[in-house]
Amino acid sequence: TTTLYSYVVNGGKQNDDGVEAALRYLLYQSNKGFIESIHPFVNLTYSDFKYKDYSFHYKGKVLIDSVVNYDGKAVAGVPKWVVNAGVDVATKYGFYANATYFYKDGFSITSDGINRTTSYALLNAKLGYQGSISKHFDIDVYLGDNNIAGVKYPIAVFVNQIPDAYLVGPTKANYYVGLNFRYNF
Repeated sequence: TTTLYSYVVNGGKQNDDGVEAALRYLLYQSNKGFIESIHPFVNLTYSDFKYKDYSFHYKGKVLIDSVVNYDGKAVAGVPKWVVNAGVDVATKYGFYANATYFYKDGFSITSDGINRTTSYALLNAKLGYQGSISKHFDIDVYLGDNNIAGVKYPIAVFVNQIPDAYLVGPTKANYYVGLNFRYNF
């Protein structure tokens, strides 16, 4: 009952319009207090990607030729908005903190635009300590939490496969710890 093959006729073009921006600001800096610096930041991407002169040709169930025109539809796999905002805080004594908010718009999984992911937002945080153990050794010890709110979201989407071909990311908060040693020559 399914088509055993498909092929593309006149693959067409895309109009990829958009803008990317990154802003980072030194909100606070001091050599005297406990807090040494506070840096808020935001990165954003707006993408208006559309198909142009793009057709898909296939044989139907009764071997009747069919052509589907995707001209003007949003390109599959590309969200309109992606935003990452947060703040980095560093202290005089080597302690640091980082918190981020990540948002991704829903997007088409298939070229016809019918099957879509939903938009989602993630909240992440990290605390740590960086310092020198000796003249040649530095250390970085940290702990963090990704997806604090336990949001269900796709970590991989297989565009133009079956309508729900994606891998779900961790749906619970994901805690982690780390330890880095560095040798300085």
